[in-house]
Amino acid sequence: MTTNILIVDDHPAIRTTMKDVMQNEGFATEVAESGAKAIDLYKRKKFDFVLMDMQMPELKGVDAFRQMLQCDRKHAEFIFISAFSSPELENEAHHLGCIEFLQKPIRVEDIVKLIRAKLRISILLFIENKKLHQSVAKEINKQGYTLEISSNIDEALINIRQIDYNFIVIDEDSSSVEQESIKKTVNITHSKSQVIEVNEDEDPQIVIQRIQNL
Repeated sequence: MTTNILIVDDHPAIRTTMKDVMQNEGFATEVAESGAKAIDLYKRKKFDFVLMDMQMPELKGVDAFRQMLQCDRKHAEFIFISAFSSPELENEAHHLGCIEFLQKPIRVEDIVKLIRAKLRISILLFIENKKLHQSVAKEINKQGYTLEISSNIDEALINIRQIDYNFIVIDEDSSSVEQESIKKTVNITHSKSQVIEVNEDEDPQIVIQRIQNL
């Protein structure tokens, strides 16, 4: 699966350097020289990451970010880059949901590491049905995803409070109390984890399909 990245900066040299490095890393890239152009591209194409300069003429990065969030879709991960220290703008960007706020001069290698770390899919598996547990775990391991297993509800809730998993896989036939506890904990911790339910009548590969479609 190709990772698509949008690079937004009003300086041509930075756009070119970032694009070259990202393409050499195997990422597909698009560039925009302004917030308005970035919004237009974001509306028309699907991106996994947006690297955005905070200080641009006409439309600041955080204002472009706010408009992009109005699109009705699963949003990209946003990384902001700024030549100036501005706690107010940084706090606002984080409040809106950006994953990192970096100050120039930047090491592009650090951005690549950050992107690769976010691309690693982590999954918490909490299924007490032994047969279903084994078959689902086998499919997840085949994909090379990072898998953590909870053997009981208390352990699962502790893990959810501590780690922001990409996905939490649970048994659709588990008790409603356990299911509600998991979903409530995800909401309380403001986690981005997505809960996937599966039952023993389904092919365990359906879990992989749901992960890849989300």
